Amino acid sequence: MRKFLRPAAVGLTAVAAIVATVLRIVITPYMQDGETGDFHVSYYVIGFLLFTMAALAILVFAGEGRIRHPISMVRHDCMPMGLSSAALGFVLIISSLFDGWSWLAFNRTPPPNETIINNLDSTTLTFTLIFGVLAGMFLMWLGAKLIAGSLKPGTGVSMGALTPVIWIWVRVVRYEVSYASAIPVEQSFYDFVMLIFTMLFLFSFARFISKIGDKSPRPLLFYALCTAVLSISGPITLIALFLQGETDAYNSSRLAGIPDLCIGIFAFCTSIALVFAHEKPQPEKTEDAAYREEEQAEQTNIYTEPEETGPSIDEILEEIRPSYGLDSEDKDEKDL
Repeated sequence: MRKFLRPAAVGLTAVAAIVATVLRIVITPYMQDGETGDFHVSYYVIGFLLFTMAALAILVFAGEGRIRHPISMVRHDCMPMGLSSAALGFVLIISSLFDGWSWLAFNRTPPPNETIINNLDSTTLTFTLIFGVLAGMFLMWLGAKLIAGSLKPGTGVSMGALTPVIWIWVRVVRYEVSYASAIPVEQSFYDFVMLIFTMLFLFSFARFISKIGDKSPRPLLFYALCTAVLSISGPITLIALFLQGETDAYNSSRLAGIPDLCIGIFAFCTSIALVFAHEKPQPEKTEDAAYREEEQAEQTNIYTEPEETGPSIDEILEEIRPSYGLDSEDKDEKDL
């Protein structure tokens, strides 16, 4: 029974992402008026998300089943994770380069600020753009390795896996030093929690893909599912609000962009691989390999088989006595 809990968690994540998106599209416009806005309606979405996270935690940590590393997964089971990783890397590079160009050319910065507010904001934005490009390059490389089934852990993988972690970390720092940190939590809960779970997911994924430590990968699965719910619902809500002409609601939700949507898809594909991927079959022995092993075993037996011991000197003398008449001489000596 417990082996069905983790597949149920994946299904719950898909349903929760849809429900959270609908709730946010409906509720967000009611929160925009500074005087008449009903900010307390956001508690419905917050309550739903907290309930979903609690349910996912129970299903993931109570479930049974081995969580395999991509190295031991069947190649086609890694394909969704590899494709989503490559797509995320490409989008991250393009968005970082575009944001850098907008900043240098028009002094327009990406959310949560529209312009630079202080030196710390400028520093964090610089590192966000630099590590965004580096993280994108690593994720594209990782996606190619997963698609080809040729991933091998090493120092390069461990170092490269840190670039997405540093990227999201400086992004969280920039969020905290911006004006968004002064907004009440009921208005910024979605964006802040999305960034936190994205950071937890990328950090756990870096440890997992690098095979560092011997901790259980179950927290990675939990973070991936929560990140999928938050990072998929946010950008889709943003697109829907833009299409509806809800300008104020759209501007308040701009922190969740296309890279976050790609992160959510990558996290969901990762969770699918962790739950449903099959292990690679062990290679069967060919006839030549079997013949070589048998020949080697025979050679080993030849060198290790104990030699047969020959007859002793006394036994040899006993055998030749009758032929030379030695027995009669012994009898004569005894008679004398």
